[in-house]
Amino acid sequence: MNIKLLAIDMDGTALNSMNTLSPGNQAALERAVQAGIYVVPASGRQYTGLPPELEKVKGIRYYLCSNGAVVYDRAQKKVLHQDLMSCSLALRILAQLQQYKSASADVYIDGKAYTSTEKYQNPSQFGVDPYHVKNFLRSRTPKDSLSAFVRGGHLRPEKVFSLFLDLQECRQCWDVFSAWPELAVTKTIESTIELTNRTATKGGGLKALASLLNLSPAEVMAIGDGHNDLPMLDWAGTSVAMGNASDQVKQHASFVTDSCDSDGLAKAITRFLFS
Repeated sequence: MNIKLLAIDMDGTALNSMNTLSPGNQAALERAVQAGIYVVPASGRQYTGLPPELEKVKGIRYYLCSNGAVVYDRAQKKVLHQDLMSCSLALRILAQLQQYKSASADVYIDGKAYTSTEKYQNPSQFGVDPYHVKNFLRSRTPKDSLSAFVRGGHLRPEKVFSLFLDLQECRQCWDVFSAWPELAVTKTIESTIELTNRTATKGGGLKALASLLNLSPAEVMAIGDGHNDLPMLDWAGTSVAMGNASDQVKQHASFVTDSCDSDGLAKAITRFLFS
């Protein structure tokens, strides 16, 4: 194999269940960077919300953010590719979410994330995982009304993220949004819904970056564990699912590695890049 780009999911892949980058995974990623391979974090998070753990790995230049809606070049500090939803679509989404009592909403715009003042003041009461509260507060800006904020600036979000306290409501809302042809609907965990423009997926973002770097799918490896990783697993020439991934995700991968708590990422890097 002649792999030149490695796209890695964050939570449940590069990061373990404690939301940290293990020494083994760090060493493997550094080895890949030193070998001249593009190591590209592919995250559902906005650029300013990427985990500080990534700072441990030097030499990472390109990032896929907001589930591929944005491709960012850190060296040049500029967006190379973006696939944004319209302002009107974002307002329709926010209006729909308001119909569900247990739903909250975050809006990602220009690499930043905005949330309601109420959720920012009480993140745990809105279902934010204790491991993520610190990063949530660090990476969010509160707004009294997200709809007024979006409407007032005629803003075009990268993504709308919703967290539900009631799983039944989440599934009902998922069915509603899945019928909207303008949207790509995905999730990281069962209680979330992540909404981007129809063509804004990790696969779309990865394809755009590979094109800019003159790379073919055969020269790209992708590894992930979640529903939002499926498009990039389908596009990459070498696709690897984590051992902790669901059966659905594993069916979209050519190979399955160990779990995120057993350095599955490092083992996959060693096997496919350096064996």
